[in-house]
Amino acid sequence: MGSLADAGWEDVERLRAVVSGSQPRSLELAAHGFVTAFAGAFTDVALVRVFAVMPLADVADHERTFARRLAAADPRLTERTRVLTLLGTAGGEPAWNDRRASRGHLCIPLLDRSFVESAPMIARLLADIDVDLAAFDDGRPIATRKLMGGKNGMFYIPDATTAKDDQDRYIIPDQAFVEKHGIRTVFGMGGAYLEGILILSIVFSRVEVPRIIVDRFPSLIVNLKMATADLVRRGVVFERE
Repeated sequence: MGSLADAGWEDVERLRAVVSGSQPRSLELAAHGFVTAFAGAFTDVALVRVFAVMPLADVADHERTFARRLAAADPRLTERTRVLTLLGTAGGEPAWNDRRASRGHLCIPLLDRSFVESAPMIARLLADIDVDLAAFDDGRPIATRKLMGGKNGMFYIPDATTAKDDQDRYIIPDQAFVEKHGIRTVFGMGGAYLEGILILSIVFSRVEVPRIIVDRFPSLIVNLKMATADLVRRGVVFERE
């Protein structure tokens, strides 16, 4: 294991081999393999997660119940509402290695643009990977041509302790989490399947990682998409209970 701050192309290629060589039986298992490999490759990764953005109608029953509880009977929640669903998680705390142990992030309903914009990290992540937030209001497809092709998007916060948006809000809102776990750089990568599902990964690092190094990682999302495209086409997202 090395430091994320010193990651070279050889580290990226080792991860690429793991992702591309896997033959998962579900997108959930592929996500689990991705986060486990990434967290295991670097000593200073505090937490790494993979999410999917998809319609509520397509998530499993447990996740659907979680989303409805968060929405608290909000009339904006329908079967067409996109949800941000946690598919894989790995990190330094025991609870971070079981996605169902998540208390607040298992399945977040993205009710509309105003809701998304009220969550600085989610809004910044989606905007940075070229998602038009207006699509959350009118139900149109949110997967851009750029993301559906070989192009990949990236989200980068060099210092989570200071980074704020244009409304003077911390982009990583949970500053207690940032302080407790010594979080510095946070970065994310994202892509889209032809079916309109977005796949996103977020990495929380305990060291500051230069942009030139972070730029080496987003192509891994393309490999994850390629390894799981047929699963998504067949609707095999979650493991069977």
